[in-house]
Amino acid sequence: MEAGFESRVAVNGNVKLHYIAAGSGPPIVFLHGFPDHGLGWRRQIEALSARYRVLAPDLRGFGKSDAPQGHANYALMPYLVDDVLAVLAAEQLSQASIVGHDWGGFIAWWLAMRAPPVVRHLVLLCAPHPRHYLRAINDPANAGTIEYIRRFQGIGSVALPSPEELAAWVTDAAERQALIEALQRAHPEPMLGYYRANIPLGKMPDIGALPPVRAPTLVIFGAEDPYIPAAAYDGTYREVDNVTSVVALPGAGHFIHHQAAGFVNREIEAWVSRPPSSFRGLG
Repeated sequence: MEAGFESRVAVNGNVKLHYIAAGSGPPIVFLHGFPDHGLGWRRQIEALSARYRVLAPDLRGFGKSDAPQGHANYALMPYLVDDVLAVLAAEQLSQASIVGHDWGGFIAWWLAMRAPPVVRHLVLLCAPHPRHYLRAINDPANAGTIEYIRRFQGIGSVALPSPEELAAWVTDAAERQALIEALQRAHPEPMLGYYRANIPLGKMPDIGALPPVRAPTLVIFGAEDPYIPAAAYDGTYREVDNVTSVVALPGAGHFIHHQAAGFVNREIEAWVSRPPSSFRGLG
């Protein structure tokens, strides 16, 4: 564990959730995606913990958190959203700014829709609104882009590459080794549960009416992301009843919190440093 990083545990029912905590000040919760872990936010924690209380859990099924068996335990509602609420409760917090990447971003979207008072600011990295993500998956034009999802929804852990292959996207050797070790601790089936519990097989149904997000919302995505079609970000503004910014980062791929850490850190801090009321007063 890095100097100044605290190792803590929150509990949601029978599931223990490990999380990293650092710094003091207004709270920011960082929710990682696949395949990653809480320590994957190291660059953000180091950059922001001097002015903020930064919390970065290992999502259930990842890292040092529990990994209940059965893909139903990985449904966004209620389990994954309630896991975030458990971390906030462990820190005695009623509200925080929420930053999510990939699956962590989808959790953040649902948290903002289902528990709006909890979310002070919302920042999504490579994570379109769930409605538009499912629509993009359903578009035959994107079949090649999302083929990996169908592979992960297959039966058996053979669908999941090795920890070394999954961690190949991390360029820093020490960070890559830390992720490999975290993935080695995890069982493949729970990690694949995210895809099996939350993305329907076959034709995607429209998920119907959803409450608008009330928090000021910043979305940043890599223009060269090979896993999420850029069209999935169309319509984002219609899902948020507040100031919304959607930023495409040229030359960046899916893991922008690593690939463009300096830019991402500055954008996050600029967004969460402003009182939510100031966004409403922009006009």
